[in-house]
Amino acid sequence: MIEELPTLSDVNYDGKSVLMRIDINAPIVNSEILDTTRFKSHAGTIKELENTKLVLIAHQSRPGKEDFTTLEKHAEVLSKIINKDVVYVDELFSSRVLKKIREMNVGDVILLENVRFYSEETLKKTPEEHARSHIVARLSKYFDLYVNDAFSASHRAQASLVGFPVVLPSVIGRLVEREVTALSKALKSDGSKIFILGGAKISDSVKVLKNVLLNRIADKVILTGVVANYFLMLSGIDIGERNAKIVEDNKEDVNDEEMEKILEKFGEKILLPRDFAVELDGERRDLSIDEFLKMDEKPLIKDIGIETIREFADVISNYDIAVINGPAGVFEEEDFALGTFEILRAVSKTKFSVVGGGHISTAARLAGLENRVSHISTGGGASIRFLSGEKLVALEVIKKYWREKWSRYSHRL
Repeated sequence: MIEELPTLSDVNYDGKSVLMRIDINAPIVNSEILDTTRFKSHAGTIKELENTKLVLIAHQSRPGKEDFTTLEKHAEVLSKIINKDVVYVDELFSSRVLKKIREMNVGDVILLENVRFYSEETLKKTPEEHARSHIVARLSKYFDLYVNDAFSASHRAQASLVGFPVVLPSVIGRLVEREVTALSKALKSDGSKIFILGGAKISDSVKVLKNVLLNRIADKVILTGVVANYFLMLSGIDIGERNAKIVEDNKEDVNDEEMEKILEKFGEKILLPRDFAVELDGERRDLSIDEFLKMDEKPLIKDIGIETIREFADVISNYDIAVINGPAGVFEEEDFALGTFEILRAVSKTKFSVVGGGHISTAARLAGLENRVSHISTGGGASIRFLSGEKLVALEVIKKYWREKWSRYSHRL
């Protein structure tokens, strides 16, 4: 059990029929999958379940998007990664699918079609209502165990994520176990803690900021990226029309008055940049805030400045636990990757380091730090919600029904 969640260690699954939800949603261009990170993250759990009849379900994108497509290519990629044939079936719960499941042998692996092709998957329903949906009602009869290894989708109350634990003994997979263990350690364990919050999604950073400050989890919070520009604006600094527009476009429902109070109450715990990197005459220029303010036409802020980088790296070195989410600047441009990469390097030197999902995990890999940080999360939205103190609905339903219904199956499925 991890944080009251049953794991694969709590059940006997050898020889059983197992349905596992994974998340292999990936960027696709010209029918080619560009990033296989999530595929690799599931390899350990799939390997552990090699003595089962294993059926995988997953999604790719959402209706209306260009990359909303079948999982045929995903099966090919997954087969190469686990060095085992993953049979793709282009349906979800038809009679043909059910026949294939019945005919499986121990060691077989099947990947069913994109669950979001099925319209009921994304309807707003309770877990109990989802349990009565066609996909759950038809598939569940053929399995002994449901495993959720899709951490990055576990904040979504969708049929394939919350419906099965109501009607099937359910546990979390090893990927979800690693995520919950690492993120819980970052929030709950002893030791001094620093959180570095950046990127463009101000509302995401604000959720984490409020949780770690109001609940006295963080000893220090560093702000970078667009979220730092927002708080500089709240401090009365004129960041220029172009930068202010980016802030306004990314604020969503963030309340200025509430954030001003946070800044006033926790000002000594919040660190903001003292200089910026901008592009002038095609080159990177580092400007102090005073220099920046003197400019008539203020350029786009693309990174934190060199003095800020030095200060932040020095501050981070004083803490035992460091959590970073969101890049410090436009790291996709070589001249403006410095802030993000150097802050990541500082984070990697702490005793325990966590890198959030999304863009900052990509940056960590580009910086060659994948094996030097303690944990890189696979979940953008899910890890944000976890660090914000919110419950992940797909994990909560497993916890609830294990406690109320399935714990009697522990070690004797």
